[in-house]
Amino acid sequence: MSDQEKAGGFNPTAMMQKMMGQMKDEGMNPMQMCKMMTSSVAQAAEMATWATPELRGLFDDWAAEVREELLTQLGELGEDGTLEVLAERMSLGVESVAFLVTGLAREGKVSLKVAPTSAGKG
Repeated sequence: MSDQEKAGGFNPTAMMQKMMGQMKDEGMNPMQMCKMMTSSVAQAAEMATWATPELRGLFDDWAAEVREELLTQLGELGEDGTLEVLAERMSLGVESVAFLVTGLAREGKVSLKVAPTSAGKG
């Protein structure tokens, strides 16, 4: 176990293993998921080529506002702030909140605590 894991830090390997386990439990094919992700990346790259600087700026402004609201919500929730609770409060998907929160963590604005869920225990 790394020092970061002992301190309750973010562990991307564990997160990936958890996601793969959930996909398997839900009957999702990991290869199909990889194809979907590759397609999504290709679509995002294509969109980036025709999005105007003005639209990219507007998106960046909106994303900054969402991140600030996430910080506010995390401040209100304290240690009870889970991705699911944040997603519900923000009217966003759990995956979107996870993406934004991990970005905030990379910037040192929040710290993450990783723990097994009830599905991961046992």
